[in-house]
Amino acid sequence: MKVLVYIPCHSDFDMALNQVKKIRMSFDRFKSKPNGYNINIEIIVSVNAYTPTITEKDLAEKICDKVIYNGTGYMADVNIANGYLVALNEKPDILWLLSTNDALVENVIENILNEFVEDMSIDLLVTSLGLNKTFIEKQIIDPGRTGFSYGLISGVVYRLERLFPYLHNGPFMAWTGWSQLAVMQSAMDGLDGLKVKAIPFELVYQQRERDLISAGRHYAHSIYGMLILGSILKPSNYAARKYIRKYVLNNFYAWHLFSREWKYTGQLITGENYLAWNQKIAESLIYKSSPLTFIFYKFAKLIPFEKLSQIKSIIFIKRKFDKMLGQSKHYKS
Repeated sequence: MKVLVYIPCHSDFDMALNQVKKIRMSFDRFKSKPNGYNINIEIIVSVNAYTPTITEKDLAEKICDKVIYNGTGYMADVNIANGYLVALNEKPDILWLLSTNDALVENVIENILNEFVEDMSIDLLVTSLGLNKTFIEKQIIDPGRTGFSYGLISGVVYRLERLFPYLHNGPFMAWTGWSQLAVMQSAMDGLDGLKVKAIPFELVYQQRERDLISAGRHYAHSIYGMLILGSILKPSNYAARKYIRKYVLNNFYAWHLFSREWKYTGQLITGENYLAWNQKIAESLIYKSSPLTFIFYKFAKLIPFEKLSQIKSIIFIKRKFDKMLGQSKHYKS
């Protein structure tokens, strides 16, 4: 069995190397046990828009199987999605796209691989809020699955025996910000469900805290991308319009926080407009689905619900934001 761990990173290159060291130590302990498993691991770090120091490069070459230096050509979501292309080339049995943000526990590799060894029919291992069970999963976007880390790249490990034909969907959908959900949901649709094993996330990592400000800064791209992706995966125009209307209404409290001003200056994607550009596409879809829904969206976008949520007397709005942040902690990296 071949395991591929792909770590996309940026200026957090040093954190990526720390992840590599933890994985190596965990895997060495796993292999030292007399279990007879014939398992090999390959660790690839992909660096976007960051020039490592000589010391960092030397260390990376020693502890990584491969380091991909992308210069300034990639943006974050493309760098993540490139992991699926690397997997198509390397052809591992197990694939883990790992974020630098989540601190790995000591026995992480043993905890992950034992699940796949004990049940060779599992398609996905997903971390969860305290659950430890196996089930068939068919839908993770509409309705969105809460309590499971499908949208957090560190939170999903893939067995690729049945999933290889669906990996190319990740790079195609990187522009939505949800390459991993595109891979999983298309596989669920094509295979009539995937066999999933959920384990508590504490067996894999400890997540960093995400506050309201960081949510507004990091998830703008994703909330509009989810509207786009969800509509693309619908089987009919009617179903897509229904999904868009429901999505706009259910997220009324978020549009002011996540909206960005689009500025086109001759380069389609830059650091300045990275979190704004697919908003234009999403807004066009909203208008096409229903002009009345679009009017509601434009009105909701004017109201700073994130500020009102600080007023304790507005219980409903506060609960909506608490729920949103609770999901984001276990949904997106």
